[in-house]
Amino acid sequence: MPMLALAGLSAAICFVGFMMLVASLGKTEQTASGAGWAILMPLSMVGGAMVPTFVMPAWIQSISFISPIRWTMLAIEGGVWRNFSIAEMATPCAILIGVGLACFALGTRASERRSQPDARCQ
Repeated sequence: MPMLALAGLSAAICFVGFMMLVASLGKTEQTASGAGWAILMPLSMVGGAMVPTFVMPAWIQSISFISPIRWTMLAIEGGVWRNFSIAEMATPCAILIGVGLACFALGTRASERRSQPDARCQ
């Protein structure tokens, strides 16, 4: 259970940050929602959420390393049935937390820029 909790917490940090970045891309709720679907659907496909990665061709397996979905799946599998040690959980969880923090910082910065009045308009 502790490894599953660690996987869940890491995934939550990752996707809250990721969604913060995606939300900052759109000017309206509808554009941000569309961007979220457009970004997450391909990441889900190559990350193993729709088809297990071991079934995919080698070239797609190599692309899957860029998907946070892949690292989430690995962390959850490690916590549930692969019986990962804390050392084995460190890599996927660190990647998820790192992606989440980086995306959160970028999304916050983009949102702050968007909310500041334009100096040219004054």
